[in-house]
Amino acid sequence: MTRGTDEASGSLFSYVDLKERIPARHPLRKIRQVVNDALASLDADFEALYTDFGRPSIPLERLIRARLIQILFSIRSERQLMEQMQYNLLFRWFLGLGIDDPVWAPTVFTKNRDRLLTADMSRKVMAAILAHREVAPLLSDDHFSVPFRQIALQSPAGQWMARWSRPGRR
Repeated sequence: MTRGTDEASGSLFSYVDLKERIPARHPLRKIRQVVNDALASLDADFEALYTDFGRPSIPLERLIRARLIQILFSIRSERQLMEQMQYNLLFRWFLGLGIDDPVWAPTVFTKNRDRLLTADMSRKVMAAILAHREVAPLLSDDHFSVPFRQIALQSPAGQWMARWSRPGRR
């Protein structure tokens, strides 16, 4: 066995698709398939939220996938999520971002999230995911665990409460 070299390749181009870099049995592959099917069934509802004029916003499908990544990987803030999306190829693939696509500014992401993820739309997305043929067999009435604190902190009210309930902060 010979010793390899420790030199940076400096390659400018990569010809490998992001999808090929994700292991075939990675759990996010199945989750992405289920989420994409659910989001496709809500396409007409998403279209009704937009107008025919103005600047393009973050696609709602990518916004929802980003929120799922934030919850599944317990990323504490949207600023940290945007930072990790800069370099995490798994996150970029899950969201549908190419390796050279720009990541959104955290404030733009937050503004789009607040405006587009209404309670009614959130319910429709969750209902579509739970109704998916791959998800239904996984659910039962016997037991269901939810990381409630993480989900509660994702809401603006939960973030405000967490910020003001710190010791020494009144």
